[in-house]
Amino acid sequence: MAFSNPFDDPQGAFYILRNAQGQFSLWPQQCALPAGWDIVCQPQSQASCQQWAGSPLAYSDTGQFHPVAGGTMSQHLPLVAAQPGIWMAEKLSDLPSAWSVAHYVELTGDVDAPLLARAVVVGLAQADTLRMRFTEDNGEVWQWVDDALIFELPEIIDLRTNIDPHGTAQALMLADLQQDLRVDSGKPLVFHQLIHVADNRWYWYQRYHHLLVDGFSFPAITRQIANIYCTWLRGEPTPASPFTPFADVVEEYQQYRESEAWQRDAAFWAEQRRQLPPPASLSPAPLPGRSASADILRLKLEFTDGEFRQLATQLSGVQRTDLALALAALWLGRLCNRMDYAAGFIFMRRLGSAALTATGPVLNVLPLGIHIAAQETLPELATRLAAQLKKMRRHQRYDAEQIVRDSGRAAGDEPLFGPVLNIKVFDYQLDIPDVQAQTHTLATGPVNDLELALFPDVHGDLSIEILANKQRYAEPTLIQHAERLKMLIAQFAADPALLCGDVDIMLPGEYAQLAQINATQVEIPETTLSALVAEQAAKTPDAPALADAHYQFSYREMREQVVALANLLRERGVKPGDSVAVALPRSVFLTLALHAIVEAGAPGYRWIPVIRTIA
Repeated sequence: MAFSNPFDDPQGAFYILRNAQGQFSLWPQQCALPAGWDIVCQPQSQASCQQWAGSPLAYSDTGQFHPVAGGTMSQHLPLVAAQPGIWMAEKLSDLPSAWSVAHYVELTGDVDAPLLARAVVVGLAQADTLRMRFTEDNGEVWQWVDDALIFELPEIIDLRTNIDPHGTAQALMLADLQQDLRVDSGKPLVFHQLIHVADNRWYWYQRYHHLLVDGFSFPAITRQIANIYCTWLRGEPTPASPFTPFADVVEEYQQYRESEAWQRDAAFWAEQRRQLPPPASLSPAPLPGRSASADILRLKLEFTDGEFRQLATQLSGVQRTDLALALAALWLGRLCNRMDYAAGFIFMRRLGSAALTATGPVLNVLPLGIHIAAQETLPELATRLAAQLKKMRRHQRYDAEQIVRDSGRAAGDEPLFGPVLNIKVFDYQLDIPDVQAQTHTLATGPVNDLELALFPDVHGDLSIEILANKQRYAEPTLIQHAERLKMLIAQFAADPALLCGDVDIMLPGEYAQLAQINATQVEIPETTLSALVAEQAAKTPDAPALADAHYQFSYREMREQVVALANLLRERGVKPGDSVAVALPRSVFLTLALHAIVEAGAPGYRWIPVIRTIA
């Protein structure tokens, strides 16, 4: 059957078109493309296109075809901010779940698990990036919100009668993280579980793909779910979503790429790149451009003994976050024996942006050139680093991968920085009535070398989480380095005016070890060469003592020859202090002659080599 209007043919092949305003339309393959519209999807049936679009579209006037944008169509968006780097890194990696992020919240108290499970479903639905789908078409990657996706209630698992509830719960969470969780694996990119480990204790397990969330939005989603749960406990209506649609972030990002601000940022980072010192690492292994691993050592340091609080009180003119950063930077520099090096610093890339309340991954790791002067104090270093970061924040939207590309290299060809520093001041606390909540991190994505997360708390104390690539660091070494950091803080707490070059990073046990290594002095007996040879001749008279290509002497034979020649020298009038000329080629006889001279006059004699020439 022939159709005069190609839109009437249910079996016809159609494109999905997109215009500069981000609108989409259905278009017959047989018709010429209209101006201002680009193809974003390969030809397929009208029904498939409508399913892809999420709703039917209007198409044309009778006899004349032109695109009509659908008002309710789910918008296909490009990847932006941190997303392209995550997508490409996962494509190039053989790690099955490296780009999953996960934590569990330990809830101690009276928990209404079924109510919390329903709050999880509602809270997840309020964050549009958690319903994102991804596809690659002709080398371009697109994402769109799947409005048809409905989250299932998280499973409630009761382990209270298990012989080891905690260990079993940990094994369950680890098993989930060890699956193939790539974005194209077909596995859910969002997963929650409620695990009952004791009568009044629960583990609320949460896992996402990094393309959906970052380290800022992950705890924000957890807080919103907890907020919904608490609101329902009070019998109040469900609170509205606090999250901005990610489409707003994409639009803002695209406008930025076309703006003068992007050009200014490019110039700023080009200059920063030229001045950037080489990266450093605490590992003796060379620092590669790309060696990210999900096999990570985690070390949590709690400085709750009051020394950091004491130091911060004494240096009240310095922000605690700046002080913590300066301590970490100095610690790294002294351990690397590098006073100038490049580190990475994580910027939120959210303030003053639509991304402030969006859930997609927009955090940016940018290179920070650290320069430490031996004669400066810790507050001077902290103030200078703070001023440097303030200047960098004005240009924090510029992608780190673009900085590398601007320098004529591909991302991953060489390292831009080594250790990564992150100051986490956003709130991890959950306010649930009669319930204590503690968050335990399980996965934060791959680590190239070393990452330091600094947590200054509301009580004035400091905690630091160290994440290290197991391929580059051993746990005993990492623990030893952590002890040096504690010792460094203690020194500055005792003397805030201490110079950066005077801080001691040697552990007490290492001083004893160093003294033992340097204890090389030995008692040397007062004797002579002749006496030593005579002593050896008495011990091993028949052992080989001297040989060349033609002759060999035992110790007894050597001793007899030396004594005989020494007596001859004395008979010829040689006295102590005389110079004895020796004109012999290199052979056993030259050695016998020299020993005889020493035997005849001991230290009083001198010998002079004579070079024989042929006339």
